[in-house]
Amino acid sequence: MVSVTKSVSRAALAELQRLIEANPSVDWRAIALDSPAELNALEWHELEPEAVVPLLKAYQRLVRILPESEERRALPLLESGLHSSIQIANLSRDEFARRWNELFPGNESLGLAVHRAAISRRSELLLHHINDIQRNEPHYRAARFR
Repeated sequence: MVSVTKSVSRAALAELQRLIEANPSVDWRAIALDSPAELNALEWHELEPEAVVPLLKAYQRLVRILPESEERRALPLLESGLHSSIQIANLSRDEFARRWNELFPGNESLGLAVHRAAISRRSELLLHHINDIQRNEPHYRAARFR
């Protein structure tokens, strides 16, 4: 599986943008990108899914923390090397604000809202992760809660 690196090439972003534009009715926040049926339903326009899906997943992670109608900001964030809520939440508020203002001057309040959303999302993910770990503990499995 190809992973998203620190920064994404313009060529890869162009392919991603082409895929997004070819599928205007898709709700990128909700689509299950792990589902072969969902992926097969997309219009790929001769793009290689194996090359685009990891980047599409990173796009989805960003879109989920951006306010509705602000999805266009996800591609510049990807290009700058920001590709997940966990990564954004791990940045200090001031560091993220600095990077946000470099990309989107004059939108400081939106940047702070995105940072707060990233922290909230990271908290949700952390709780799910802890729950998964605890459910796999030997004493929990032996208790046969079902």
